[in-house]
Amino acid sequence: MKKLICFLILTLGILGCSSDEDDNGAVFEKITTDAPSIGLSNISFINKNQGIICGGFGYLAKTNDGGRTWTKLNVGTNQTFMSAFMLNEQNFYTARLEMFATTNSGTTFKKIESLPSTSTIFAIQFFNSTTGVIIRGGSLLKSSDSGNTWTAINNDLNLLNDLQQTSALVGYASGGYTSDSSDAGQIAKTIDGGETWTKTLDSDSNLSSWFISDNIGYYINSKKELYKTSNGSNSWTKIANLPTTGLSVCFTNENTGYFSAYDGQIFETKNGGLNWKIVYSSPAEQGKPNESITKIIAKDGAVFAIGGDGSFLRKK
Repeated sequence: MKKLICFLILTLGILGCSSDEDDNGAVFEKITTDAPSIGLSNISFINKNQGIICGGFGYLAKTNDGGRTWTKLNVGTNQTFMSAFMLNEQNFYTARLEMFATTNSGTTFKKIESLPSTSTIFAIQFFNSTTGVIIRGGSLLKSSDSGNTWTAINNDLNLLNDLQQTSALVGYASGGYTSDSSDAGQIAKTIDGGETWTKTLDSDSNLSSWFISDNIGYYINSKKELYKTSNGSNSWTKIANLPTTGLSVCFTNENTGYFSAYDGQIFETKNGGLNWKIVYSSPAEQGKPNESITKIIAKDGAVFAIGGDGSFLRKK
């Protein structure tokens, strides 16, 4: 009888340990890419397996296995790319001062000649095969012919650096700017597939946003705060103060979310942002500061991130 009781206690203890391990299961594995030391700057996935990353000296690579392996692509230029967008398996784009497109999964690329080399293109989003939007120098430009020509829209939007589509017609643009003398951010919204945009938020703090649906979204700001909207950015409610300044944020649902930090950490919440814990810290190298995790995204339940040291991170 005593043996049976001891066995039951041991079994329950093992099950208890397994449960705790599951609660702490948001572990990210680091996958080294062949990106140059200048690091990675942007990431785009169309599902949990297929995606692209871009970075310094003309680096662009694609994956078909969720980032476990990467194939470097020859775009034909050595400029540092700041934006990347994958529309589907065959069509994707990358840009900085100039914009390049492929229609054959990266076998060949063509330069978009109608875009002069002026300010940096920070983000690209195509709502379908013909209608696309880019953020150049903080402002929005639109194309209705698959990116061949572009026109400026909404000149009062000048702090943007990121784009996200939440459904066929709805999308958001967000961003901001922090300096010694100013700190400001904006969010804008489209409900007609990128044709027109309306500013929904002017903030006194630089911000990064993420939406899990047309109506539900989050943003973190340079004041170490997390905000949430449930009505499509018509109004925002502060959820919590963050343990550190975040760079990028994403949520997989209303309970589970992540944000990346300057010092190479990823934080996770499982209660809608009320509490956060560290689930990844970049390995420290002697004499070197930890590399920032510059962007984190979620797609079909998978979570991916990129680092300033050229690393790619995926949640196990």
